[in-house]
Amino acid sequence: MADRDTLALSEVQHALQDTLRGFLTDHFPPAALRAVLETGPGYSPELHARLASEFGLAGLTIPGAFGGLGMSQAEASVVHAELGRVLYPGPFLASSLAAGVLAAGDHAAAERWLPWLVGGSVTGTLAAAGEDGHWSPGSDSVRAERAPGGWRLYGHRWYVIAGHVADIVMVPAITEFGLAMFLVESRSLGFTASGQLGLDLTRRVCVTAFDEAPAVLVSQGEDAAAALDRAERDFLLATAAEAVGGIGWCLDATIAYAKDREQSGPSAGSFQAVAQACVDMLAHFQSVSAAARYAAVAAADGTAGAPTAAHAAALQAGEAYRAVTESAVHLLGGGEVASEHEAHLYYRRAWSAERLAGGPQAHRAAISGLTGP
Repeated sequence: MADRDTLALSEVQHALQDTLRGFLTDHFPPAALRAVLETGPGYSPELHARLASEFGLAGLTIPGAFGGLGMSQAEASVVHAELGRVLYPGPFLASSLAAGVLAAGDHAAAERWLPWLVGGSVTGTLAAAGEDGHWSPGSDSVRAERAPGGWRLYGHRWYVIAGHVADIVMVPAITEFGLAMFLVESRSLGFTASGQLGLDLTRRVCVTAFDEAPAVLVSQGEDAAAALDRAERDFLLATAAEAVGGIGWCLDATIAYAKDREQSGPSAGSFQAVAQACVDMLAHFQSVSAAARYAAVAAADGTAGAPTAAHAAALQAGEAYRAVTESAVHLLGGGEVASEHEAHLYYRRAWSAERLAGGPQAHRAAISGLTGP
């Protein structure tokens, strides 16, 4: 079990956190977020390229053999928290999931694509969810068939993050021999990605369709199942870390609001309500930070309880993030311009992220199944 010392950020992680937060504060203020949400891709490719080149974010967890930084989920969680703090809409999370699946699969495919992912010139994503939002390749699945010259995929996947800008898509599919993992190039005939209506304005999701789409086999059998399990775990860790960042933003914004109210001389009752909200948010921030950090360190250390910790962190983060953003919207966005206040964007992210991560019932079922009777 991790102790207080192992859960504390290292000097390298502190430096990464401070530097990245400073950069995003200077180069991605709320006005910049709202501006990029109106563009076609929904993010700034120029800023994305800078984050990839100056911070190595695109290759953070990609092995050094392929040009990445080879860091663990302990460092990745620090990055995702800072990106979540500003609701960064770029495809770093989606690409990291694709990279993780690639790195664990066919070496030739990894050698071809991972260096491009590291440089940020290529983006990727993972198409793993069924129509119900659950990662369940055994039902409602994409199927793969052998054809002259290679494999072809047939079927659909839903809730694919950044599918509209991905150059490569990693897809679990069922073959005659069972589960396998495939790579599809988005420019291939037979592949389409259509925008899917979602609550979160800062994270676009797509429905992907495979109609005789050519694909490259990356892994199969137990290797494919293990890669998919790791990708789901990493996704849960990332969304939990993003919640930490989002809760931190809500807490800071509410504290600033409370200070303004105190200086303007509000009634004692209204100030007391704001002060209590700050206390509640701080409690949520501390508990979710601890759970997310514990799960990330467990994954980095390869402990047996890492999958359970990831689901537990996602469950706690989802419920807390919703509660905090609801409070923030009530306090900060209750006026005539409520829909224009940033708090509403965090509220949307909280609800959407919880659903994309499977939802509370799925986490409780997974924890029960992993821990046994």
